Amino acid sequence: MSETTPSSYLTIRFEGPEIKPGRMRLDDFVQAAKEFSVCAKRVALALHQTPSTAKGRRADEVVTALSLDLVGFTHGSPAAVAYLERSPGQSLMEPFEQDLGELTYKTLVEGIDSVANGGDALPQGFDLGVLMKLRDMGKLFGKGVTSMKFTLNHRAKPVVAIYDQAKCQRIRDRISKPEAQLQTITGRLEMADFKETCRALRIHPPVGLPVECTFPESLSTEVKECITQHVKVSGRMEYKPSGEPHNLEITDIEPIEVTVECESSNSTVPWTYGFWENPTAEEYANRQGVKPIQDFSTIFGAGKDEDWDGFEDELKKWRTERTAE
Repeated sequence: MSETTPSSYLTIRFEGPEIKPGRMRLDDFVQAAKEFSVCAKRVALALHQTPSTAKGRRADEVVTALSLDLVGFTHGSPAAVAYLERSPGQSLMEPFEQDLGELTYKTLVEGIDSVANGGDALPQGFDLGVLMKLRDMGKLFGKGVTSMKFTLNHRAKPVVAIYDQAKCQRIRDRISKPEAQLQTITGRLEMADFKETCRALRIHPPVGLPVECTFPESLSTEVKECITQHVKVSGRMEYKPSGEPHNLEITDIEPIEVTVECESSNSTVPWTYGFWENPTAEEYANRQGVKPIQDFSTIFGAGKDEDWDGFEDELKKWRTERTAE
């Protein structure tokens, strides 16, 4: 089967050093598919003149119109290619009076190229929420993927876009335009308040006191998705007269992975866990690469015999006193 066969509505071709012919890591494919699906939903809402990060449930019509089925996964030597077809039961949506799914995917694929080619104006159907999800999808470029090629075969001339590290960096630059007093901090997002009068959150960095932050309505969905996770936030910092940080007005928020050094393999591995997960002490140790102590002298030193003089007498005395009580 050719990756541009007209019978396949959409193909996604993955290339990179970690991609084998018709083979890639499941977690990487799931991440790419998830972020692409969210991008499509946000484009559809932007086309429908609704902010793509607006709170509330997505309309059932949007979900139905954009639904795709995975119908094949094969090689495109030396790449891996996913074949996607539209799901049954897809319908029209007002006020377009046309196929919302077709319009959305055409807008998204065409926009991937144009949004990264410079210029201040965003393509039709694109807003901050769409850019953020494209940026998140670009995290695969640090995991052995070098490019993703999207081919939409719904017309005589396919719509094609290639997404790579260079385009991802240009999208990152568009999200974080240089501004005066712009600062970036990392930490765990422990608290968020979504009141319209004051949308606020608190970041707990690895060292130092928590940082109070405020965020706009346009970032509400991103903040909800990041609660209890480690994040990187950027924005304008306000300072107290004493010079201490007072409040960070967030312009961007991004979830990040926490990594630890694993001595057994001399490599950095992700250490993550769900909010409701309750790992055992052994599971925590395994995730952090911690092993049982084989020689306690590595902690306390070898010690000397005289260091223990009188220890047994004091221990007996202490036990006697405790029993008398």
